[in-house]
Amino acid sequence: MPRTATASKSTTAKPARKTRSRKATPATTVTSPAVTKEKIEECLNAPTRSLHKVTTTTFVGGKVKSKKSEFTRPSTARLITWERYQKDILTRWQIHQYEVQELIKDFQKGLDFVTPYHTELVKRVKAVNL
Repeated sequence: MPRTATASKSTTAKPARKTRSRKATPATTVTSPAVTKEKIEECLNAPTRSLHKVTTTTFVGGKVKSKKSEFTRPSTARLITWERYQKDILTRWQIHQYEVQELIKDFQKGLDFVTPYHTELVKRVKAVNL
């Protein structure tokens, strides 16, 4: 009698998994508040040290289409004068020279510390080779 083939459990098709779908939302537009001359002056004269970042977001069909971040130009009111800049450079150069001088002194101390051990090692190696 002929046998009929039966499908194994691992090859049987499973039902499709249900997925949730979000409801469509109407397109929204982002409006920026009115910019006045007083607000611009207030921002320019504000005592800040960090860069301001402005992010512009574009929406299409309720979804974010693109985001663009830009830094705003910092105020030039806090810049130092050319004379102060020159003095600052000279001071930093003097600090650099002092630090290099101290580094050389530390290297010399290290060399002076290692020299006796090196000479003793050389004597022992020469004694073994004879």
